[in-house]
Amino acid sequence: MARTLAKVKRSAVARDAVRGRVGRPPKALAGDIEARILDAAREVFLERGFDGTSIDEIAERAPASKPTIYARYSGKPALFAAIIERSLNELMNFGSYTAPAGTVQEKLVGLATTIVNRGLKETLGLLRVTIGEAYRFPDLSCEVHEVTRKRAAHAVAVLLAETFRSPGSGARRPPAKAWEASAEIFIDLTVLPLMMRALMGLDEKTLRKQMPVFIRERVKIFLALQGKD
Repeated sequence: MARTLAKVKRSAVARDAVRGRVGRPPKALAGDIEARILDAAREVFLERGFDGTSIDEIAERAPASKPTIYARYSGKPALFAAIIERSLNELMNFGSYTAPAGTVQEKLVGLATTIVNRGLKETLGLLRVTIGEAYRFPDLSCEVHEVTRKRAAHAVAVLLAETFRSPGSGARRPPAKAWEASAEIFIDLTVLPLMMRALMGLDEKTLRKQMPVFIRERVKIFLALQGKD
């Protein structure tokens, strides 16, 4: 993802140098211009899809001038990559997450539920657009998949290591490779099937009704695989 963004940003700088223009927002709006552009772009992409999205509409909703947008992003692919990256950062930010009190099973149920809820809220619509555009932007689609899985596995590995850590064993340490592998199994068992159901069109109300039982059953399987049943 970082490589994709770096490439498109370099293209933007070169093009704007040729054009000889860099848009500037009013001083009162300058501080949050980046957030406003990305928020507006996300809305339009979700409403109209990639083909139906125009920089003009994004500029109108932000509000921001087109030169201001082009000074930061070379076009729709660059904007879409930036939106995906921001959503992944939000999805995988567990810095303030606190596992619920209770047994190991209850903690893992809470973790899986949190990840699925964030996925439904933050990334589901964008994933649909990404999948729909995979034939046109295969590098972006592949990178989204790889980055999502890597970040998810690392975040979950940290929390799994903390959950299984013996009381009084000291400060939190980076997860070992074994925990990274366990995290991938955990995601595949508990999170991925529910997200796939959502991507395939299962309505959210039905999905949320199925979630508690499904996650509990899958956490039991995970614990059995870990020899913790």
